[in-house]
Amino acid sequence: MRATAASAAQDATTIYADLRARILALDLPPGSQLVRGDLQATYRVSSTPVRDTLLRLQEEGLVDIHPQSRTLVSRIDLAQAREAHFLRSSIERSVARLLAEKPDGELMRKLDHIVTLQVACETSGDLDGFASLDLTFHRTLFEAANLMRLHRVIRRESVHIDRLRALHLPMGDKTKRIVDEHRAIIEAIEAASPERADDAMAFHLSQSIRIATELSRVRPDYFAL
Repeated sequence: MRATAASAAQDATTIYADLRARILALDLPPGSQLVRGDLQATYRVSSTPVRDTLLRLQEEGLVDIHPQSRTLVSRIDLAQAREAHFLRSSIERSVARLLAEKPDGELMRKLDHIVTLQVACETSGDLDGFASLDLTFHRTLFEAANLMRLHRVIRRESVHIDRLRALHLPMGDKTKRIVDEHRAIIEAIEAASPERADDAMAFHLSQSIRIATELSRVRPDYFAL
């Protein structure tokens, strides 16, 4: 019995990670129906891990479960996205300032390497790889500041921002601008300028939320009314 319960829990963790990533990347866009029987067949599991996964995603605001009816990927909630942006910007600007007070050469090398990899992804058109490296860039800042608990809070609260970014990323020269903004953050930290680091981070984090209303006009079916 214990082995069965442990196996179901592991299955739920695996399914959750996969579905969550697909929802955030818009591979499963807002409004998509998640049929439990189909999920069981896809992941080759029983109903229990699928049920547990969907409940966990519901708690994060990523799915809407309608009992005895259907389960849908939730639409992007702009009000929640703006609240999450306020939280994230407040914390990450402080992280940038903190790191700029005492620049670390090893951190600069790590960040430079991440940006170099992002440029390669930009050149090859690998948006998934680019987006993954974007997350790595910010996680690396939190690791350097020894503030990973705060990072986990931000990641949990940023689901609507993440989907805004996924919608924004393929548009125009967005990837190039992200690279330039990351470089500006690195340069400000390396220059030991907390004020510049604060400003660079604030500008960087504001872009997708700044055009959120425009994005909602591009894809109104993706957004909550």
